[in-house]
Amino acid sequence: MTEQGRTYVRPRARAWGNEAQRAVLHAIAEDIARRSGYRVAAVEVLRSDGNLEFVAIAGSPEAREQLLGRAAPLAAHRLVAFGTEMHGWWHIPEERMDDETRAWMAQYGHTPDLGDPAGPDAWHAEDRLVRLLEDEAGELRATLYLDEPLDGLRPTPESIAAVNAEVGVMYDAVLSIVERERFGEQVRMLSQARTAMQSVAPGQGVDDFLRQLSEAMAEAMPVDSVDVLLAGEPAPELEPDTAVLEDHMRQVWQRRGHLVVELTQTWGIGDAAQPTPEVIRRAMERRRLGSWLLVPIGMDGDYLGTMGLGRRPGGSSWVDSEIIAASAVASDVAGVVVGARLMARERLLNAELRSINDYRRDMVLTLAHELRNPVSVLWTHVEMLGQLGVFGPIRESLAAMDRATRRIEAMVEDLMALATVSDTGRDIASVPVDLTALVQDCAEFLAATAAQSGVHLELGVAEGLVVTGEEAGLQRLVTNLLSNAIKYTPSGGRVELTAAAEVVDGRDGVRLTCTDTGIGIAASEVDRVFTPFFRSSSFEARKRSGTGLGLAIVERVAKRHHGTVGVESVLGEGTTFTVWLPAAGPADVR
Repeated sequence: MTEQGRTYVRPRARAWGNEAQRAVLHAIAEDIARRSGYRVAAVEVLRSDGNLEFVAIAGSPEAREQLLGRAAPLAAHRLVAFGTEMHGWWHIPEERMDDETRAWMAQYGHTPDLGDPAGPDAWHAEDRLVRLLEDEAGELRATLYLDEPLDGLRPTPESIAAVNAEVGVMYDAVLSIVERERFGEQVRMLSQARTAMQSVAPGQGVDDFLRQLSEAMAEAMPVDSVDVLLAGEPAPELEPDTAVLEDHMRQVWQRRGHLVVELTQTWGIGDAAQPTPEVIRRAMERRRLGSWLLVPIGMDGDYLGTMGLGRRPGGSSWVDSEIIAASAVASDVAGVVVGARLMARERLLNAELRSINDYRRDMVLTLAHELRNPVSVLWTHVEMLGQLGVFGPIRESLAAMDRATRRIEAMVEDLMALATVSDTGRDIASVPVDLTALVQDCAEFLAATAAQSGVHLELGVAEGLVVTGEEAGLQRLVTNLLSNAIKYTPSGGRVELTAAAEVVDGRDGVRLTCTDTGIGIAASEVDRVFTPFFRSSSFEARKRSGTGLGLAIVERVAKRHHGTVGVESVLGEGTTFTVWLPAAGPADVR
C-alpha cells in the first residue's frame, strides 16, 4: 500500500509460537473481552525480527480473518505521539491521527463498521486503545488491544482503572506465556544441538567433522536437514551464485539477522519479502525442502559461514523461538568450527615441523657421514707424517693439524649423536639399565682427563639404581655432563657427581646432580645452554674448545626418557646441572 509516496510492506506471517500457545492466548483474550466491557480483545507479540504478530483475536470474526497470524513493523512511537496515557493504556483518538498514521493503521489494523459516532464522547471506528506489555527489565514483549466498547463511549481514567481492576492479572499471564515460548523452545533446541555436537568424535578434519556434525544435528533436532557452508568454500549446488549468497549472509551477519527461505519468497534481506533466487530454489527442490532457515556463523566480528536448517514441504513454519535458538546454535557451531580449524592447523604445523625436523636430521647425518671419511684420511696422513721424525715449525704445524682434525672428528660424532637422540620417530630400545654401574664407568673413564686438568673428581652414587631406557643414550648423557664440568673447571677446582633415588609426583626415579666450581654461566645465557651450537660469549669459555652440542644432547636424551633437566649457575663460582629420570621406561610412561 502506498500513501503520500510511502510503501508499506507486510512481514512474514505466522512466525511465533505453536498452536497450543496460541490457543491459550486466545482463551485469555476471550476472557479479557468478556470482563473488560469491550467486544474485541487482541494480543500482538513482538518477534525477534522486530515485528509484531497478532496471535490472538477474540470478539470479531472479521478482524480475526483479516489479521490473525499477520505481522506489522513495531511503531510504538505512533501511539505515544498521538495517544493519551491512562493507567498504563494508550488511547489514540481518531481526530489526532495524521494521514500517514491513518494509512499505517489501515494497512496493519482493522477498522470495524460502527457508523457515525453519537455524541462528543462516543467511540470512533478508527479509535485505538492499546496497552504495552513489558517484562521486568522494561523490554516490550507484547501489546494488548481493546476495541468496540459495549457502552459506545471513549475511555476515561475511571473506566480504565475499572478495566485494570477486572483483568489486570491477565497482563502477567500473557507475559508469562510469551516468555515461556521465548525461552522454552530455545532451551530444548539448544540442548538437542549440543547433545549432537558432543556425539561427534573430535580430532577429525574440518570437512569430515562438519559432515558428521550436520548428520548428528539433523537426527537430534526437529529439522530434516542441517548444512554448514564455510566462507570461501565451494558449494557445487549453489554455483555460480555461491559468492552472491555469501555476500548476502555477510550483510546478515553484520546486523545479526537471519534469512527464512521458501520456494518462492525469502524474508530477511530487506523490509519486504524478496523472490527466492532460482539457484537456491533449485537446490531446495533437489533436497526436497520446503523451507530453509539460514543463520550466519561468526565469532568476534568475523563471518565464518552459514548454517542452514531445512524442513520438508508441508513442515511447520519457522517460529520466533526456533530462530532465536538457531542463532544460539550457530554461535556454538562457530566455536566448533574455530576449534576444528585450530586443530587442523595444529596438525598441519606439526606435520611441517616433523618434516623440517626430519630434513634437518637427515642433512646432519649426511653431512656427518660425508665428513667422517675425509677426516679419517686426513688424520691418518697427519699420523704418518708425524712418524717421519719432522722437527721445528713443521712439527708444530702437524700438531695444529692434529688438534683441528680431532676437533672436527668430535663435532662429527656429536652431530651424529644429536641427530640420533633427536629422532622422535625412532623407538628407544628400552632395557633395564644399571645406572649405578654406568655412572661409575663414565667417571672412571674421565678420571684421567680430570687428573690431567688438575680437577678433583668426587663421586657419590647410591647402590642398586636401575632405570629402563637406552643404555647408549644414557651413557652419552652422563659422559657429556661430566666432561662439560671438567672442561670448564680451572685447575684446582672440584667436580662432584651424585646419583640417588628420588620420587617426583608419585613416580619413582633417579636424580643425577653434577656440580662444579668452574667459571660459571652468565644469567643472560643460562636459558640458552641447551640450544644446539650455543657457545658462551665469555672469554674464559671461548678459550676452551667445544662444539656447543654436548648439553643439547643431554637435554634430548633426558626428554626422550621422559625425564627433566635443569641448571643453576653463578658466574665465576660454578654450575650445577640436575637430571631426573623415571624408573619406568618411555614405553611405560602415560
